[in-house]
Parts: sequence; C-alpha cells; structure tokens
Amino acid sequence: MKRDKKGLSGTFALNKLEPIHRWFSYMEGYSSILVEKELEKIGYDSIEKLYDPFGGSGTSLLVASEHGIEPFYSETNPVMSFICSTKINGVRKAKQDKAILEAIKEIYEQIENIIFVYEAGKKFDGFEKYFENNRLCEILQILDIINACNNSVARDISKVAIAGVAIQISEMVRQGDLRYAKENEKSKINQNVKEVVLDKLHDIIEDIENPDVNIAYDVKLASEDSRKITFKNQIDCVITSPPYLNGTNYIRNTKLELKLLGFINDESDLPILHGKGIIAGINSVSSRNGVIDVLECVKPYVDQLQPIAYDKRIPLMVAGYFRDMQVVLERLSVALKSDGKFIMDIGDSQFSGVHIPTHEILETIARGYGFEKYDEEILRTRRSKNGTQLSQRVLRFEIRK
Repeated sequence: MKRDKKGLSGTFALNKLEPIHRWFSYMEGYSSILVEKELEKIGYDSIEKLYDPFGGSGTSLLVASEHGIEPFYSETNPVMSFICSTKINGVRKAKQDKAILEAIKEIYEQIENIIFVYEAGKKFDGFEKYFENNRLCEILQILDIINACNNSVARDISKVAIAGVAIQISEMVRQGDLRYAKENEKSKINQNVKEVVLDKLHDIIEDIENPDVNIAYDVKLASEDSRKITFKNQIDCVITSPPYLNGTNYIRNTKLELKLLGFINDESDLPILHGKGIIAGINSVSSRNGVIDVLECVKPYVDQLQPIAYDKRIPLMVAGYFRDMQVVLERLSVALKSDGKFIMDIGDSQFSGVHIPTHEILETIARGYGFEKYDEEILRTRRSKNGTQLSQRVLRFEIRK
C-alpha cells in the first residue's frame, strides 16, 4: 500500500501525483491513501458495494472500483458529479474502446496546431471579468474544438481537462475560497492556455494507456441528494467526507468550471445550486425558506451564537447543518447492511469564539440511529484565526441491526 507522506492523507495533496486522481485538483478532498487504508482495515473481500454520499471528485469511488468494489455516490454539484463519473466511467470505456483514446489524441493534435483568433472585449455572460481577454479567447476556441468531437466519451474526458486548468488560466486562485489572485500568486504559475491544456491532456492520455490502471465497475449515481437515497440493507461500506461546517461555499468555489462546462448560464444560476445541498455555508441559508429545526444536542451552541455571531445567518447555518446531516445519517442507517461500516472524515469549527465540536455532535446523532463508534483517529490539528485549536479526524462506525 502507498505510504502517507508527511501526514497528508487527509488532504488532496497526495492525489496530485496519482493516475486519474490528478486530473482535477479538489482542495476539499482527501487522498486515495486514506481510502485504501480504510478498505484494507475493513478487508477488501468483505465489501461488495461502497457508497459515498458526498462524492466530490470521486476519490473513494475510484479507489473502490480499482479494487473490484461496486461504487455508488450522491453529489449535488453538477460539475463535480460530471468529473467524478467521467474519471471512472469514461476511463473504463476508453480502456475497452481504442477509438475513444484516438479521438482524445486527435483533439490534442488540433489544439497543438490551432492558430488563435483574438477579439477585443470578449464577452462571456459576465464571466469575462474572471479571465484576461486573450486567455478567454483561447480557452473558448479550445472548447469549440472539444465540443466538435463526435465521440461523446472523448469529448467528456477532454472537458475534464478544461475543468482541471480553469483556475490556473483565470485571474483567480482557490485558497479556502475562490478569490482574485495577487500579482505574486499569478507569477508563480504557467498561464499559457495552450501549454497547460496540452499538459493536462498528456496526463490523461498517459493514465488511460497506463497498464496498471484497471477499473472494474462503472460508478452509479444513487441520487443527487444523499438525503433522498432509497437503498435498504444494500451497502457494505460508506467512506465519505461531508461538507465541513466552515462557511465554505462549495458551489461558488467551482463557478468557473460550472460555466466553462456549460452547467450554468450566468451567476444568477448559482443560488439555485446553493439550495440543493446540505446547509454548510452562509449562502445555503439564504436559499432556504421556513424555520430550521434546532436539534437538542445543537441548541446550546446556537444559543451561544445568536447574540454574538458577526452574521445573523451563522446560528441558522449551524442549526441547519446538523438538521440536514441528521437526515443523511438516518438514510445511511437504512442503506447499510447489518455490521456495515461507516467511515467519516470530518473537522470541527468555531464562529465568533464559539467552538462547534462537529465530530462529537455527529457522533451523538449517529448513535441515535444505531451506529456504534469503534475507533477514532486525529489526522492533523490546526489553529483558527482567533487561536482556537481545531482538528481533522476520521470517525469509524459500525451499525448493528
């Protein structure tokens, strides 16, 4: 098994060197090493079906399929769902059909030989402000080449390459949240559109041709929203990382990819997507109507936050997060077989000096649905801006029915 270098298994950093995982860098994700470690502990032979209720970039699902385990997932962000399924199902098809790989190579050659045409003041439905004009002209012409490909699988795989370089060729950086890059940040990266797209396509071609890459099963979307899955005593193992309760806007962080791949028309479409997932960020609160129930185990923290929170939506966010996660945990308790394993990567948080022990609260809720925690491991610790010590940890549960 691959080794965890420098204790980074709980981050995406190690995936940047791994075949297929490296196609799209997902800052909020964890490493394939973490998943392999958990599967090895449980025993590969004892798992037939794995489910990730928050699929993200598909790390758990890809590792599962590589080990002959049938993967299922949920994911409300359409661009992440596309990336997840294409990385697994697209590669599996490309391994079986040489025409797909040849079509990707043809796209590569067309991009390599393209002569760009530039248009001053290029418009992109309001997204032009996130790109330098000439780079925007270039990426859109490259997208025209990809979209003209008749092979739908090759087209989708090549679009993942565009998603993989979207931030790099823009005026933005993604560090915690998506924001405009400072001059010194932009100077550290290659923003030559043709070069970075070709480099990414080269990685993709190399990984598809890699004889060590073997994907046994397609990944299947169980339901966009994990609160609506209908599995009953069918899943052997869940390995996941729910959205952290830290105010991160997971939709806004991928708005460039959402636009470039055609999942949104303009920024006015983003609030619709905010309202689909569980409440983990302030913008998700804005998308909800009605009163949010406050669970008894969460009420003390909400009561502390209400008079001091710097944004009145924060107490609602905290209440809504655990109410939504309660529904997810209830669904998982039904989906898992008896003795099924539930592995969760999670971190705690603080707002206005109020510490929210997310792991403890989720454990309390999980116990109410028959989950028993049999192990816990701290992956790393950190300090928040106000000095509060926070941690990232793995919680390991088993359910007995």
